[in-house]
Amino acid sequence: MQRMLASPDRKVLFEKKLKLGNDAEKYFRIRMTEVSGTEEKYVLVLFTDITERRKQIEEISRLASIVDSSDDAIVSVSLNRKVMSWNHGAEHIYGYRAADIVGSSIMKIVPQSVTQDFDSYMSVAAHGDSYSRYETINCHRDGHFFPVSWTISPLRFHEQIIGVTIVARDISSRRQAEQQLTISHRNLKSLMYETVESLSTAHEKRDLYTAGHQRSVSMISCCIADEMNLSFDQIEGIRIAGLLHDIGKVCIPMAILAKPARLSPEEMALMQRHSVAGYEIVKNIPFAWPVKDIVLQHHERIDGSGYPQGLQSGQLLLEAKILAVADVLEAMSAHRPYRPALGLDAALQEIMDGAGVRYDKDVCDVAVKLFEDGVLRVEDGRLVCSM
Repeated sequence: MQRMLASPDRKVLFEKKLKLGNDAEKYFRIRMTEVSGTEEKYVLVLFTDITERRKQIEEISRLASIVDSSDDAIVSVSLNRKVMSWNHGAEHIYGYRAADIVGSSIMKIVPQSVTQDFDSYMSVAAHGDSYSRYETINCHRDGHFFPVSWTISPLRFHEQIIGVTIVARDISSRRQAEQQLTISHRNLKSLMYETVESLSTAHEKRDLYTAGHQRSVSMISCCIADEMNLSFDQIEGIRIAGLLHDIGKVCIPMAILAKPARLSPEEMALMQRHSVAGYEIVKNIPFAWPVKDIVLQHHERIDGSGYPQGLQSGQLLLEAKILAVADVLEAMSAHRPYRPALGLDAALQEIMDGAGVRYDKDVCDVAVKLFEDGVLRVEDGRLVCSM
């Protein structure tokens, strides 16, 4: 009342939060006006409930604060490409102050090379659809290009689309980290292959009688796996396992490895330990494939008659079943200290007789087909693959 009386025109307008009888609190706009009657003066007070409007204003202010404090660029663009709003995140990412770019064309930050893509996304958003995490190239105020991830959404006013909202994130650091990770992965992969080659070569230099055996078995296994339409990843695992499958023989005395006669039962038992020894050698190498298990299982047979664990078909990896057939083919067709080469015919007869009994039938069928087609053949006493 005092505020009204102090006013020259005896009017006052203000907003105030009032507590009602039910303890509810509401915001009111209060207008007080002095009215002169014929005999006395009185005050007209009008109360307007503005609670909902105040809530909307507070929500808009809260959202505006979030937008302005975001590290991402949050930009609104009209359908004719004019920038309508530009937050602090956009200032930081693009180098333009809001005062410098609002009202200007958004094409200041869109390079010519991606204009067509931008126009297509604008067109889609103008029809009510959104794009999330669309990666493109933008231009900084100083002229350098950098990668960004955009989310483009339609901007509506009273149900009418008047433009688009763009949320942009600078992904330069992520791209650099991805590139560095790719380089590191490539280096680690190269180191792993060099390690495999060194281990395989170390065994071959020690056991001259079977020099090249691991490489031949690896090659034959990969030919069979490829014909069986195994994935590239599986074939790569088979290749590595093939190069290492006999690495455990480094633990076998040379007197046994090079013995020019059949082994005694005791010597054979010791020789059969090479699968376990190979497993122990490679088990701690972090291969991306089950190399250690393939090495351990390559002398197992599907009827349980193999070693070292006497596993049966359902317990064996397909990769180990493939390696088992390739190993038999190579070993029987090549010379050994205790016997001359038995020949390719004998090797093929062995896997045909053992198909579905000792060896996986599908693997055997594929191996025989590769020989019939001339893909696998013998050259200079060695099996070769022409794939």
